[in-house]
Amino acid sequence: MNDTVLNFLAKSEENFRLYEFLKDNESFENWQIVALFYSALCYAKAYLYNKNIPQNSINSHDSIRRWLSSESAAKLADVLKYYEPLYRDSRDARYTVKKISKERISKAFENYKKVKELLIVN
Repeated sequence: MNDTVLNFLAKSEENFRLYEFLKDNESFENWQIVALFYSALCYAKAYLYNKNIPQNSINSHDSIRRWLSSESAAKLADVLKYYEPLYRDSRDARYTVKKISKERISKAFENYKKVKELLIVN
């Protein structure tokens, strides 16, 4: 496993620890979802880099979604079914004034776990 993959796995864990900290302190519900999404995003990047996708081709959310919809194992596992709702939830949390419910956070957490499960990096 190369350094880039390891660095993105570490960043994913750091973002997840932020989610846990916010959840444990029952604060910043919107940012709990954002932290989950960015943890999933970093995990997706680690997965794709581990599949030897060139770094300069993964430079936006759209490029990540494109790769997840075309890389054979991720496509077969239908990772986008779980990644896309996380992306939408994160955008709502960051850019709207909608109140994020505990149920929505719980669903985001389930989607996060599924993304991570489907994109195991060996």
